[in-house]
Amino acid sequence: MSSSAPVDESLITAQGYELLRAELERLQTDGRRDVGARLLDARHDGPLGDNPALAAVLEEQEQLETRIAALEAQLAVARVARPTRDGSAGVGSSVRVRHLHNDEVAEYELVGVSDPGIGDGRVSVAAPVGRALAGRRAGARIEVSVPRGLLALEILSVQQAAA
Repeated sequence: MSSSAPVDESLITAQGYELLRAELERLQTDGRRDVGARLLDARHDGPLGDNPALAAVLEEQEQLETRIAALEAQLAVARVARPTRDGSAGVGSSVRVRHLHNDEVAEYELVGVSDPGIGDGRVSVAAPVGRALAGRRAGARIEVSVPRGLLALEILSVQQAAA
């Protein structure tokens, strides 16, 4: 079994940071403008107690503001990960591995906890496989416990993200 150091939850890939920043900007401009326009329209249909459309738009506005606040908080503490200098895997690295039970080769991009788009080959460093790969170099063999059992991997290569 592999053990690992604690995960720095403030680390994020440059791409992830930019996606979160763009989402925040879109919600603060277009999102607020659209909800505001629908709010004005719904208020013409009567007071809140007799107006389910107004209640729905107010709920949507609350959800929008909650998401904006969450993004602002994430971006306030986010630190774009720098490539490792020692060849070890870290946030932003692409890691090619061979599954020792079937010789299948896969490639994973290690991403930060708050990176958007986890899945499709993007693995959070807080997930079991990501934790096991972080800090390791090519040639390392690891075993990691996943929901389907024990996964045995050999790291074939570690490619650092561009700085």
